[in-house]
Amino acid sequence: MKKIMLIAALMLMSVGAFAQEAGKFAIGANAGIAAYGNEYNPFGVGAKAQYSITEDFRAEAAFNYWFPKNDAGMMDIDLNLQYLIPIVDKLYVYPLVGANLAMTHGDAVKAIFDKQQTIFGFQGGAGIEYFLTDNVKANFDIKYQYNKKTESISTTYNGNTYSSEYEMKYDGPVFQVGIAYVF
Repeated sequence: MKKIMLIAALMLMSVGAFAQEAGKFAIGANAGIAAYGNEYNPFGVGAKAQYSITEDFRAEAAFNYWFPKNDAGMMDIDLNLQYLIPIVDKLYVYPLVGANLAMTHGDAVKAIFDKQQTIFGFQGGAGIEYFLTDNVKANFDIKYQYNKKTESISTTYNGNTYSSEYEMKYDGPVFQVGIAYVF
């Protein structure tokens, strides 16, 4: 678990290594609600880094931690591409598309599967951002995440082995608000 969090932190920091020009890099924080209803708490917080590839396109890497509920939690890493569309001065909208890597954590998950689970998925959505100052911007995103994995579970009782399939589904809308500082 610590290795995964270290890798995620290094990924977020490495995005900044490519930012050489002013206005090309931003770093910030997110808070959100996952509205796809499952055994995990729907509230989470995270960090993000953005790099402007061109004036209209940017890449975003984000790490989100979804708080545990009933001893089961989740965290994810998002890699997105966004296309910025100016509306009025300081206001932009953007569609986004990307990949998502969800990782479960907690004692309840270990009790069912004997290990943590990693699930790869995709996401798409849109957002709006407003520059509060020249270097500080706030945003609101809504995206649909699709993460799905089927896992086999086997138990032995009285000498008999019972197997079943368990489908882990983390798909549905995610709403996030954020703030970022632009370098």
